[in-house]
Amino acid sequence: MPTIAHPEAAPNVTSNSHLRTVTGSPRTSAAGALADPARLDVLRRLGLMGALPDDAFDRVTRLATKLTGAPISLAVLVDDERQWFAGQTGLAEPWATRRQTPLSHSFCQHVVSDAAPLVVTDARDDDRLRDNRAIPDLGVIAYAGVPLVCGGVAVGSLCLIDGEPHEWSADELDVLRDLAAMTTTELELRLAIVDQEAAGRARVREQEALRAVATLVAGQGPPRAVFAAAAEHVAHVCSAAMSRVVRLEPDGTTRLVGAWAQDAPSAPEVGRAVVLDEGTAIATVVRTRRPAAVSGRGVPADAAELDDPAAAMRAGAAAPIEVDGRFWGAISVGWEDAATVDREEISRVTRFADLVSLAVTGAEARQQLSELAFTDHLTGLHNQRAFSDRLEEEVRRCRRYRRPLSLVVFDLDHFKLINDTHGHESGNRALAEFAERLVAVRRGSDVIARVGGEEFAWMLPETDGRSAMVAAERARAAISDLPFSDVGRITSSVGICSLDDADDAQQLYRHADLALYWAKAAGRNTIVRYTPELISAPPGGAAMHRLESAKTLAAVRALASAVDAKDPSTQRHSERVAELAGELARTLGWDPARVVLLHSAALVHDVGKIGVPDTILLKPAKLTDAEYEQVKTHAALGAEMVADLLSREQVLWIRHHHERHDGHGYPDGVADDQISDGAKIMAVADAWDAMTGARPYGRPRPLAEAIEEMRRGAGSQFDPTAIEALLLLHQRGGLRVASSDPTT
Repeated sequence: MPTIAHPEAAPNVTSNSHLRTVTGSPRTSAAGALADPARLDVLRRLGLMGALPDDAFDRVTRLATKLTGAPISLAVLVDDERQWFAGQTGLAEPWATRRQTPLSHSFCQHVVSDAAPLVVTDARDDDRLRDNRAIPDLGVIAYAGVPLVCGGVAVGSLCLIDGEPHEWSADELDVLRDLAAMTTTELELRLAIVDQEAAGRARVREQEALRAVATLVAGQGPPRAVFAAAAEHVAHVCSAAMSRVVRLEPDGTTRLVGAWAQDAPSAPEVGRAVVLDEGTAIATVVRTRRPAAVSGRGVPADAAELDDPAAAMRAGAAAPIEVDGRFWGAISVGWEDAATVDREEISRVTRFADLVSLAVTGAEARQQLSELAFTDHLTGLHNQRAFSDRLEEEVRRCRRYRRPLSLVVFDLDHFKLINDTHGHESGNRALAEFAERLVAVRRGSDVIARVGGEEFAWMLPETDGRSAMVAAERARAAISDLPFSDVGRITSSVGICSLDDADDAQQLYRHADLALYWAKAAGRNTIVRYTPELISAPPGGAAMHRLESAKTLAAVRALASAVDAKDPSTQRHSERVAELAGELARTLGWDPARVVLLHSAALVHDVGKIGVPDTILLKPAKLTDAEYEQVKTHAALGAEMVADLLSREQVLWIRHHHERHDGHGYPDGVADDQISDGAKIMAVADAWDAMTGARPYGRPRPLAEAIEEMRRGAGSQFDPTAIEALLLLHQRGGLRVASSDPTT
């Protein structure tokens, strides 16, 4: 990771709102930092270079120029040789149609190499930048850039450019920071999807391999066949060049009992005693009786003549095999390159070691394996194997008798962060509690399983897709509404598919998983039901455009959350408004799918406040008339920002959430029937949260006082029907206040 210099260590650098302004002497070359392997690996995994420019980033740069007035804005990714335009607004030809420039034309390379902002009033007066070809060729004079961080490293920059000297204002820099955070969210989302897909493929390969070996063990296959199968499968799962299983004899010698090699003729002879090279992982395991890994080791010149094939490997991982509590032997894999061996590779080898141990132990182990083959030990639910078998059977039954069937899949949002923050034991307890909450809302005929690390599946016989949506929403709320005992609030993304949209069990699962993918891309804590339109368009068509819009919407939601977080009194404001709006809509009998649309729109209803200066948003005193007029622009601006991302109806809800029933609202001054039903509900939810929450300009209202004021506003400020829903929700005990003040 590039080193971030401390302000006191950097010459001629001043601090301004966490942005560093270069004012003097030249610095050393950025080439070393730009060649950082970790950063280049993130860029490779993102895979954006061959697909630029990108509409999602173009929208960010257009927004940057609109909100700041800067003539040019660029979203740039930087590798060790060039900078790539991920998005650009305002560049003149021929640069406007180019995808890249050499580093000789890049100011952004300095932002990336320092992993810190760069603000320049006039580059011609800067010793480090005055010779940069971007000045004469692209007309860059004034520059402000903020790093884009992804995967823990700076990979690019979001910047503003002016062709004239420009003193960048605090408001302009605030907008740049907020939009950089939005762009970073987009990059992190894309990287997470890539890594999740890769991890999912690896997990499936491992599960299939473990199942193959486990089946051989459970069927009482001969130990020699088990050892050979374990060696071959663990090598394939780990993408290794070789693997072997060794047994420690009573006299202290080691005997090769299973082996596999990528180059089959070089596989060692099974059954003979071998001398282990001391520098290998398997020799370390035999000596220490603990899992071990080595990487970056040199290969002896005479490696081909040694007994130990691992001597020719530059990296390796091994795990002990124990039988009845005693050390029996070890299983290992080796790689020909010098790549670092991560913990997951060691864990994979250890899981195969456990299977070999069961094969050696005998009948008792086979009974244990039979039980484990169908039950998840952590949650007590069905495991993936058992669930797959049940799903196949149920699909055949429903096809035969023409009965409905739906599948719901869940994925815990940001579960890695839970493990990293609270530890794996707390994470395991959260998974068990998640399973308990799912079981609490299921019917007797339903089947629930843990099918992956943080993935669960729920099979609902005799249930069509519409009813499955209702059941899934009930489960989603049961999960997100109450904090988990050890880790606090957890949300889940949910995908649904009914048998009407699938030909067989495998396709039913694939389609539900695709819907889950869309739910995560759309911002998480969301339910998406599969429809053929999700995959009907080829890449670049309408479906891909919808997916890109969903990803961008997730970034806009992150920006809306950032707006809320600027003021401690409004943190989670948009989430609370979305939750209450959904409850009001359900109380009024809205269709579940339309409730989801309202919830999604309400999550970004205040995103237009990004265009209102913080000095006004955070002002503790009453606003002037001019300041209030500036605040009123946020509804129209927010609607414009999401116009390409949400439906026309949702955009109208956002634009009109400050309209009044009597026509005295803003921005259009419409009244009564001219205001859509979603905007009426959102207006009530927004006002309730503002009224009952602590704000700089007033105290939170107690529950009874707030109810009475909302009642008085019916027919003037608020739609009477929406107020009736609020009062009914209160009677049912489902109305909460935003403030944690016990007096409320």
